Amino acid sequence: MEPLADAMTTDFAATWLPAVFVPLIVLVTPAIFIVLVGRHITATD
Repeated sequence: MEPLADAMTTDFAATWLPAVFVPLIVLVTPAIFIVLVGRHITATD
């Protein structure tokens, strides 16, 4: 079996997806919140 094909198993995905998505969500969520609040503030002025 090829090493690359063997690497992309469900175990590989289950190991790396949380490590990738959790920091991504932690960084993106406050950024979106700040943008929305900023737009709300500038719209009400």
